[in-house]
Amino acid sequence: MKKTTDFLSLVATGQGPQSGALDDLAKRALARLCQDSKRGAPSGDAVSVLGDPCAAAMAFALRDPDDAAAQFLVDDLLDAGISVEDLCHDHLAPAARRLGTMWDRDRIPFTDVALATARIQSILRRLPANRSSLCNGRGLGAIFAAVPGEMHTLGVMMAADLFRRGGWDISLLVGLTHDELLARLTRDDRPVIGLSCSGEHSFGALRRLLAALGNARPDAQFLVSGQIIADPARIASLPVPVMVVGDLDSAEAEMARLDAVLSSSKLTRLRPARGRSASMA
Repeated sequence: MKKTTDFLSLVATGQGPQSGALDDLAKRALARLCQDSKRGAPSGDAVSVLGDPCAAAMAFALRDPDDAAAQFLVDDLLDAGISVEDLCHDHLAPAARRLGTMWDRDRIPFTDVALATARIQSILRRLPANRSSLCNGRGLGAIFAAVPGEMHTLGVMMAADLFRRGGWDISLLVGLTHDELLARLTRDDRPVIGLSCSGEHSFGALRRLLAALGNARPDAQFLVSGQIIADPARIASLPVPVMVVGDLDSAEAEMARLDAVLSSSKLTRLRPARGRSASMA
């Protein structure tokens, strides 16, 4: 007996046994199935609509009426050997970005985004700890915060969780007003402050906060992430020098660099020249 894939190939090329019972429509369907199985990748049309299929599947699972749908996907990925870092970086983060884009385009209501946010937070709390996080005592601490009024907070929350798992001393601040955030950041002496700003709508809050922190925390190093970093003119207009990071990898690289410098030199003040950045597009 021939293998099914061999049979499909023969039918698709017209070299199979005489199969008068197969009409033209069935032959075309089999040919398309064979072609798709060889191609192994989504069609261009599908990619333009759905983006990354894994991210699309996770995004829809996070909005599913069944609370367990997204957790089932996460469990399957972990069982398949995916690391916690890769799960967050390659699956949860792209799904969060997709949901944010759908909300921005009025394709889903904010209630769906809020539900997905709560589910991602629940998933993060249940993720297994990395072995390195149990014994990796780094000296550098940082504060990650969403600027006042910022609604896109999934990215900064996941970043905080991943850095904590890697042994970093991270405080996460979201949902605070300008005065509340400034008071918390002024009292905290951790040398790195990472601020998330997703775009023009929250840029004014970012600029105002950095102007205040420039006076209150002149010792701090400022990292900025989010969609605002795609606008170099806006970044250059900020009242204090910042280092911009475009993804988790560049954030980790910049944090590691600061850790090495601060640990070796015992400096409490380390500022880049204006215009210098660690951007990773």
